[in-house]
Amino acid sequence: MLCVPGDRKPPADPWSIYLSYSHRRPWWFDADDDVQTWYISADVHDERGAAVSHVGDITIVLVDLDDTEDPAGLLDGEDADLGLIAGTIFDPTGGLTDELDELIEPFGSKVLILHSVTLTPEWRGFGLGALLAGTAIKTLSGGACAAICYPAPLGNRSDDPATRERQIDKLAQLWAHLGFEHYRNGVHVLHLNLTTLDENLTRLRHHAEQHQHDDADIPD
Repeated sequence: MLCVPGDRKPPADPWSIYLSYSHRRPWWFDADDDVQTWYISADVHDERGAAVSHVGDITIVLVDLDDTEDPAGLLDGEDADLGLIAGTIFDPTGGLTDELDELIEPFGSKVLILHSVTLTPEWRGFGLGALLAGTAIKTLSGGACAAICYPAPLGNRSDDPATRERQIDKLAQLWAHLGFEHYRNGVHVLHLNLTTLDENLTRLRHHAEQHQHDDADIPD
């Protein structure tokens, strides 16, 4: 169960948050040379539709196994976390490992990787990070069989193994609210061909309603 310490309230109505999606790559791109990265900005908008304050950022990487010959090598060249994920979920032929393939019974050629999620300090602790990230995953999940994440603290990573382990456990619990389950090597998997994500988003959305302003309309 998500909980908010004390009487803290978010700085604005969560129903005033909009997600803006951007994706940039050259028109002549080759899927073997460039990953498909989406940048999602969460911002509070006023009644005129103008962004007035920043809530957070989400980065999602999409890999199409039908178009990419060496996804592991491609992701390994991006950064260490993506390289770890790639080495865990892909086999030497460029497909999913047999174990993962059997686990998710994939229908769809794309794998979605939730690479990073950050909220501004004033928006943390209300359970909105998982809700916003899950919404972004749902939006970009067309043709994807699974979402993958590696719960690891960003920014100033602690040198103390025990502290880092607690941080990782906390993040794993957060992403479990969306249905992510541990696969191996610290990598977590969400089956996108089930109704798990939809059901969890509905639950998280209902939780967020406690922070909704009385005069705001909640869409059905």
